[in-house]
Amino acid sequence: MRFAQSFAAGAAFLIASASQAWAGPVTLSPVSFSPEFRAQLDDELGAREGAHLSRAVERALATALSEEGAVVSQVAPLVIDVTIVDAKPNRPTIEQLASRPGLDFGRSISIGGADLRAVLRTPDGQVVREVSYSRFDPGLTQLTGAETTWSSAQRSIRRFADKVADAYADSAR
Repeated sequence: MRFAQSFAAGAAFLIASASQAWAGPVTLSPVSFSPEFRAQLDDELGAREGAHLSRAVERALATALSEEGAVVSQVAPLVIDVTIVDAKPNRPTIEQLASRPGLDFGRSISIGGADLRAVLRTPDGQVVREVSYSRFDPGLTQLTGAETTWSSAQRSIRRFADKVADAYADSAR
């Protein structure tokens, strides 16, 4: 009987270890912006919005990667570089409201979304995987009116983070 209990406990440990064997640390580089989107932030949207979007990407990636067993670390065998290629707000940003008095935060609504890219690489620069995701609202009729400034972009960011986490899991196995 003891042998059966020990065997069952050992088998359960091996199964649990095998499912977590591929999980490991990953480094997230600071989020960057395409030159075109950087110019849009500087000229129209406001630098504050870039910081907001960067934090949203970092949080979404940390959550999605942890669900795959990854631990975000400063030094890791896998580095993830993310670029926000483009992002469109559903509502005017503070900078837009200040520079265009005719905009109304409550009534002005736009097609929003985001276009993002990630490169998973080894610390020496070898590319392991590339992930791209782009989603923008197809039209105004699909919007509910309850959108915040970056509702659609944040939805795109979460879906992108899931795709990056899937690529991490696939490359680590």
